[in-house]
Amino acid sequence: MHDDVAIPLIEKLSQFKVRALALSVLWLVFFVVCQFGLDLLRPDPAEVVRTGVWVQGTVEKVEPSSKSGRKKITLAYFDGSKPRTIAVGMRGARGLEVGDKVSLVYEPGNPAKLLALDGEVVGDSDDVLLTPLSFSAFLGFPVCLYAAYLWRSRYRSASKTGLREATATVRPGWLYPRIDVYLEHDYKLLQTRRSLRIAPRFEGLEKVPVFIGGEETDMIVIFPRGRFSKDTLYTVPVKEIEPDTA
Repeated sequence: MHDDVAIPLIEKLSQFKVRALALSVLWLVFFVVCQFGLDLLRPDPAEVVRTGVWVQGTVEKVEPSSKSGRKKITLAYFDGSKPRTIAVGMRGARGLEVGDKVSLVYEPGNPAKLLALDGEVVGDSDDVLLTPLSFSAFLGFPVCLYAAYLWRSRYRSASKTGLREATATVRPGWLYPRIDVYLEHDYKLLQTRRSLRIAPRFEGLEKVPVFIGGEETDMIVIFPRGRFSKDTLYTVPVKEIEPDTA
């Protein structure tokens, strides 16, 4: 394979590393933003106590909650002369038992919305959206950082071996199928690596022309059809495995 073709293809692997690093930075920024968002949405206990309506309530029921470490507390209290009951989820429930008397604070003009129980703010509306997003960002940062490391290794490996012309057949598989690669005087069985760049889109193509490069777990297969354009080459990370009889 001519160097004027191989070098630009190999250099593109370095671009994948840069993209993964950029995504890791974006995930980190997103995580920080989510943390600030949680702080902004979390009500100030002092403000809740100052503006809310105070009443005395009674614990009617204490049950385990579907959320780990939390309990469902059913409380009875009066809105003026009108009796009300409400169920709230609390972490640990602070040893509350049926019959205990507690101080409640509800929203002015909305007795059904409990704001605080014995001075502790209740409700987890801020967790509904931002907490899962924050957790996703927390996981996305190291994953993208690791992806950048892997693309750096593939770049070095492909730079060492260069690219070779071959033909490939992608076996049936959902996300990470195996690929039969036929070189001029050799055969390799490759396993698609975990990556956003996957090979199932090429399933059913028999011995399609490809380029391969790298060694062992740091190999790549470059297919002649891109994600969005047939005129764009598409790189899939793979590793070599022992041939089977399938």
